Amino acid sequence: MVANLRHGSPRRELGDALLDQRVVAGVGNIWKAESLWHARLSPRLPVGEASDDELESVLHEASRLMRAAVERWSDGRAVYKRAGRPCRRCGEPIRSRGQGDANRTAYWCPRCQRGEEPPGA
Repeated sequence: MVANLRHGSPRRELGDALLDQRVVAGVGNIWKAESLWHARLSPRLPVGEASDDELESVLHEASRLMRAAVERWSDGRAVYKRAGRPCRRCGEPIRSRGQGDANRTAYWCPRCQRGEEPPGA
């Protein structure tokens, strides 16, 4: 799966790549947001700037979270639909902004998720 993420442009934002079903099947917006938070990576981080270990981590988290949701859904979301509320890890307000061609909302903590802030954030 890491190779699939690396196959495209190294400048492509990680959050956008995770939603591409040709790259990683099954990851939707909620799992993108939650897995990136658990892996401490920004949805805006270019894929080319992420290490293989970081990419493996976000893929592992997405898989783990989706499997747990199948077993039992809870409202333990860390970032998804929590814009403006404090990060559960560091207290910084969660941010949100449209991302990619479909302008899907990305959620992230600017303090504890590595990567660039979008212009005007």
